[in-house]
Amino acid sequence: MPPLCPPPQTPSANASHGFTLVELLTVIAIVGILAAILVPVVGRIRESARTSNCVSHLKGTGAAFQLYAADNKGLYPALRFQTKNKGVTGTNPTEDNWQVELSPYQSRTVNDLGKLNAGSDSYVFCPEFVARYESDPRWKSTISTTAGYGMNANLGTGANVWDLRFKAALIPQPARTILVGDSAAYYLNVSGSWSPSTANLGGYSSGDPVRHAGKAGYLYADGHVATLDPDTALTSLTAP
Repeated sequence: MPPLCPPPQTPSANASHGFTLVELLTVIAIVGILAAILVPVVGRIRESARTSNCVSHLKGTGAAFQLYAADNKGLYPALRFQTKNKGVTGTNPTEDNWQVELSPYQSRTVNDLGKLNAGSDSYVFCPEFVARYESDPRWKSTISTTAGYGMNANLGTGANVWDLRFKAALIPQPARTILVGDSAAYYLNVSGSWSPSTANLGGYSSGDPVRHAGKAGYLYADGHVATLDPDTALTSLTAP
């Protein structure tokens, strides 16, 4: 007599098993948590790498200053060139700012207008400057005069460093005096305090003191580079 109930079937090893809704929601939640953790970490790692590259670029800029001085009787370039000074002895021979003057001594490309080319070698720019501001509407007008770095206007040389080249040896206490630093303009002109300004990239009238996670990179006149918070940087941005 056949059994009233068929024997239980043993599941085949090849039988498929779908995910339940609860399992799918659990997996999605776990992926979301991991993404929330990893995305900020990856962002900080990238920012840290850009900061390291900025330090390297500033060191290269320091070497370019030394090479320039060696070829120009100990002179450093003036911060800028103004048309009214055309023909005046002591102005920048390129008739442009300090960055264009140094361009032959760095991995830089200068276009036909004598301005720094945004498509040139990456060593032209502070990488964080590019990452933060390249999509800003003010980028196009700003990039023609700065690569994200500005030269200190308060070097304490007693010379007109804005318009005329000057002896590097005139800079007092080179190890304590900032020569170049992160800036959204070609210059750093800070005395006493940072002046906020919503009109400029970086949010300050001069300089960009919080570009790198609340700090900024600075090249000193003796060639060393430091990443400083705004208050610490102030002491080296004022003429000794």
